[in-house]
Amino acid sequence: MVQRREPGVLVLAKELSSAIEKHVEDREYSPTYLISEIGAKLSRVLIAGVLDQLENRGTDEDPFYTARVIDPNGDFYYLQAGQYNPEGAAALSKLEAGVPVLCVGKVRARTPEDSERTYVSVQPETIRAVSMDEVGHWAVRACDKLNNRINANKAFGNNDEALKKANLTAREMDGLELSKQFYPTIAVENYQALLYDCLTRLAGGDVATPETTNFTGEFEPAKATEPEVETKVQEKAEEIKEEESLDEESETTVSDDNEAKVLALIKKMDEGDGIYYDDLGIAISTEGVDGPMLDEILDSLTDQGLIFQPRFNHYKEA
Repeated sequence: MVQRREPGVLVLAKELSSAIEKHVEDREYSPTYLISEIGAKLSRVLIAGVLDQLENRGTDEDPFYTARVIDPNGDFYYLQAGQYNPEGAAALSKLEAGVPVLCVGKVRARTPEDSERTYVSVQPETIRAVSMDEVGHWAVRACDKLNNRINANKAFGNNDEALKKANLTAREMDGLELSKQFYPTIAVENYQALLYDCLTRLAGGDVATPETTNFTGEFEPAKATEPEVETKVQEKAEEIKEEESLDEESETTVSDDNEAKVLALIKKMDEGDGIYYDDLGIAISTEGVDGPMLDEILDSLTDQGLIFQPRFNHYKEA
């Protein structure tokens, strides 16, 4: 059976930290998904923010790194990488606290036997230093995804036409339906407030860096939504999208060009059994395509039916 690499889902830290319900599909090699309250289906995530509290709690010979990443709204992702994730540990060892980062990693949720609290963390697969502009660009996309989940939640079971307009993928619809099973009652307005707060910070060019607090794993609800917040959210989103639209055409051209480069490399390097992901990543890095970007390109090429995986983590032209 061909196994697809899980896409990196863009999700803000507060939504991720509340995703405490697990789901495993009835199929071979199914990952353990976390389902967020508002319908994100999470296995691999693409996150961004400012690296904080980076620490090696192991030894030089057997490192175990922990860190936080502060997202643009001031909330925390928690990272862990040790002997079972040597690539992530090696990547963290090369970074310093205080730098903006972009990270692709797998999510984990742990509930200790002597506690009712669930601790959600990310095991980084790739993580690199980036500019604050790149973090801001990621945040706009993450907010757009969140806004889509908010609208789908409001339409679910009430407005089939509006739900169709949300244009959810099969994966996103599955996540939405599972969230309704796991979280029968959800305050959508909390996520509207989260979205509004994050977009407001982005519009002002500000990324929050809150004071250090001990990690509890508990979800702290966003503040109560003002009656006008939905309109303000839409207005802020439109403002930022208008600013980005000036570069949209050129970015699309670059994206198409990168897809062509990746496809050409797969054709060139394939000796019959497909190209190993890491070998492809090294080869395409000379073209300015990093790990997170490569993941998105591979997902896009797979969705278009141009490539497939003859075996896990190997790619071949279809």
